[in-house]
Amino acid sequence: MSSPITSAPILQPGAIFALTTHGILINLHLKKYVIIVSQGSAKLSHTNAWANPSNAGAGDAIRMASYLEERSSTPDTQQVNQKFCQVIAPHPGERLLEVGSGSGVICRLLAPSLQPGGSMLGVDISPVMTAESRRYALAAGIDRGLIFETASADALPYPDSSFDGALAARLLLHAGNPDAVIGEMARVVKPGGRIVVMDWDFETVTVDHPDRRLTRRIINWRSDHHGGDNWSGRQLWRRMRLAGLGNLSIHTFVTVSTGKASALNQSLWRAAQVACDGGAITPAEQSAWTYELEARLQAGTFFASIVYFIVMGTVEADQEGGEA
Repeated sequence: MSSPITSAPILQPGAIFALTTHGILINLHLKKYVIIVSQGSAKLSHTNAWANPSNAGAGDAIRMASYLEERSSTPDTQQVNQKFCQVIAPHPGERLLEVGSGSGVICRLLAPSLQPGGSMLGVDISPVMTAESRRYALAAGIDRGLIFETASADALPYPDSSFDGALAARLLLHAGNPDAVIGEMARVVKPGGRIVVMDWDFETVTVDHPDRRLTRRIINWRSDHHGGDNWSGRQLWRRMRLAGLGNLSIHTFVTVSTGKASALNQSLWRAAQVACDGGAITPAEQSAWTYELEARLQAGTFFASIVYFIVMGTVEADQEGGEA
């Protein structure tokens, strides 16, 4: 099921990587899966694989699900996921919907809190991802009241006012029409029910690195050219307000990395790689930048952070059965 290897860029000392034809960067030593773009010019355009993992092919979609599962085990991802679930505040007997549920990590965290009598439904645009989420739930022994289905977030196949709440984590930055997604979430949630959305803002990344100009070039290029709309986090408040949702509240969460076991670290090394592939920095600059980060990791002096934004609102009575 694996894709043929077409190149082997090096991201950090001691690691072995290989680029597949569908843009999956595999750490052959750590067995990590990282989505990157194909090599190209500074005006690089690419298909965002996360917008619909099945478009990358079944094998790569399965590896993307595996990547999500591995990333969910990192301390920083666990912290932000727990914060997201706290904001949602699930109650027994509720029926909740997650759109863009991926491999089902958030659904598995929430499902037990909905018992007795409740249900957690996760939908993803990718049939392969849906199948993988079911498999992971069964393996974890979390299947009571937990359902996974295939559906498009901007055209949900459910009647109006079907759920007590709806949520989307790290989805809207990959959505072609985020406002339509929020509108659909509001349509299928009962009046008084809650909508909760979360995204990062990649330009809030901080990295303690001596080369400030190069660091800015890498972070800015990654923000503007790779992996969806990386300003999505700062847009959530506006989008939720324009959707007509009431009682809006905003919650911020800063994840911090000072060691190797971090999802943010993966994102930083990937940022340098895609900036190099896009022609924004040279291979020598990429090597020097990542080498310095690796040296600081080894010395115990590494520091990086990123801000996640969570916005919650309630569906107003006049939104029932209509456009949000």
